[in-house]
Amino acid sequence: MTSTEVEKLIRDALNSAGLWQFVDEYASQYLDFPDGFFAEIVLTDGSKLVGAERAVQEVKTSLQKQGIELDVVVRSHWELKEISDPADWTEKEIIDPRAAAGSAWPFVRARAVRVLLVSGSATQEVEVDVLLSAVDDIKRRIEGKGLNEADAIKNVVREFVKLELSRGGTSYWDPIGHKQQEVSEGTLLYLFGQTSAALSLGIRG
Repeated sequence: MTSTEVEKLIRDALNSAGLWQFVDEYASQYLDFPDGFFAEIVLTDGSKLVGAERAVQEVKTSLQKQGIELDVVVRSHWELKEISDPADWTEKEIIDPRAAAGSAWPFVRARAVRVLLVSGSATQEVEVDVLLSAVDDIKRRIEGKGLNEADAIKNVVREFVKLELSRGGTSYWDPIGHKQQEVSEGTLLYLFGQTSAALSLGIRG
């Protein structure tokens, strides 16, 4: 069997389910490896995910019975629609991933920013926790530049979400299954080096 044949099986299954019209053929991919196949199916409407996953799973199960392994990712394009107003942001304590085991206080404080995403007819609210240490870093970077702190944080969150949503393959972000993300000082450094976040704030990365 070839990756082209796997693609046809998946296409037929999604066609039968009335879902092929929601597939982004340019973003989807079908690869063959020595131990099996990999397929990434990208949808344009998040509300069709469950049906598409069910149809593709049937193909995977059928191939497994023939001794053929198929690793599948079914995801959808998501876009950032809205970032909540600063008045709605809250402060919270979250587990510090850097805290040593048995630490007396394994928490850090973060500013929780709600973000609304959209994929076709589907919407999904997620939360981006900006560590207060990252907030302080942003404050230092924009000091004396006449920039508003809340706007700066929103710019960082916007660039962070856009970057996370741009990832594909097995490293993609599923905002339905993982509704929380975190921005740390390390994340800021990466953002300032890989996105337009620094430029939008008028600072150097």
